[in-house]
Amino acid sequence: MNGSTKVTECPKCGGKELGKGKHSGYAVMVPVNKVMSFGSDVEYIICTECGFIIESYVKKPEKFNEIQPEVPFLKNSMEF
Repeated sequence: MNGSTKVTECPKCGGKELGKGKHSGYAVMVPVNKVMSFGSDVEYIICTECGFIIESYVKKPEKFNEIQPEVPFLKNSMEF
């Protein structure tokens, strides 16, 4: 797991059986100020005993390096 730390047990239940999952397709993470970016899958380290999501990270962090100037028509739609 490229973006992962060396997790060996669940901090919630102490379980040692960990799995890896991902959001992909329409659930990708996209840079806020990039208009034509496909973004990156989000991957997770999950405890298979209790379901706790221990860690999450984007598979392609380099897609978030070069933040472009704000795009006026997207400004309000990107605020939370």
